[in-house]
Amino acid sequence: MLFPLVLAAAPLVAAARNNGHGHQNKFDTLVTFGDSYTDNGRLGYYINNGTPPPGVYHTTTNVTASGGLTWAQFASQSAGAKLVDYAISGATCSNKIVERWFGYINRSFPSVSEDALPSFKADVSFKSIFPNRTPDNTVYALWIGTNDLGADAFLTDSQAPGATLTTFVDCVWSVFDTIYKTGGRRFVLLNTVPLERSPLYAEPKNGGTLDSQFWGSKSKYNITEYSYKIMEYSTSVNTMFAYGAAFQTIIKSRWPKATLDVFDVHSLFTDIYNQPQKYLDAPYNVTGYWHQCEATNNANCVDLTSLGPKSGFLWYDELHPSEKTGKFGPFAVEDWATTDM
Repeated sequence: MLFPLVLAAAPLVAAARNNGHGHQNKFDTLVTFGDSYTDNGRLGYYINNGTPPPGVYHTTTNVTASGGLTWAQFASQSAGAKLVDYAISGATCSNKIVERWFGYINRSFPSVSEDALPSFKADVSFKSIFPNRTPDNTVYALWIGTNDLGADAFLTDSQAPGATLTTFVDCVWSVFDTIYKTGGRRFVLLNTVPLERSPLYAEPKNGGTLDSQFWGSKSKYNITEYSYKIMEYSTSVNTMFAYGAAFQTIIKSRWPKATLDVFDVHSLFTDIYNQPQKYLDAPYNVTGYWHQCEATNNANCVDLTSLGPKSGFLWYDELHPSEKTGKFGPFAVEDWATTDM
């Protein structure tokens, strides 16, 4: 059964399909990698304790960057599966491509490649975390790119010398290389949302902010130019994902006997933006955001209750989707990775 958003937004690129042997749809464990769109408490462990040692799983929270649960928490509940989350707020695919400093831990934000994947590899032998991991009963989902493409990254020419959008996409494929080597065979890649529609990157006439907690120098740039620039980056990367997934799986057979589904979250968010009545509670608000803080730091925050319920907002804050948006998930978990290569 597909969730309504899947039918409305046509988000699935079935990149790993043929007439080979099929997996059962059901899975017991959902393992996630990514950034604050997915993190259910892992960055908090880094702040309070440092890098999690092997076999130690962080304390989870039900108040995430969405203001509530993450999409992965909803998705795992819907599937009746255990969620094992390695997403870290602020993460990029690799600090060798985009590296961003985080003062609370006196180091760069932990990345997928250099932090999340090593932790996952160290944990796979611990029954307390993975009591019954098999190739068929575990799905691995990756949602990364928001921090890679945005401010203090590609958008502001802050990437490593010589790094390109192709470098970033190659990093994404390499994440699945590592998971594959551990025995993973069911992969899901979530593509990039229309970042130009987020209040952080939108033009002020479209509900965009000026300087904010996530981009303190936005007003120093040509906002119109950079809104179009982030749109170009997001759509270009998504095209690389769509065509690259088919190429890597079918032509190159990069992960034999594995499946890779690409979910078009970009189309989902665009559909919510254009037809909010199908997803949000009235009065709908797809350009503003519910949780607003001072521009220079995450302080003196207010919730805009006067503008309607939180469930009417596409965006929780300048950058993060609301919990209501996350409830629609990617959200067709019963259709994930159902066919072998």
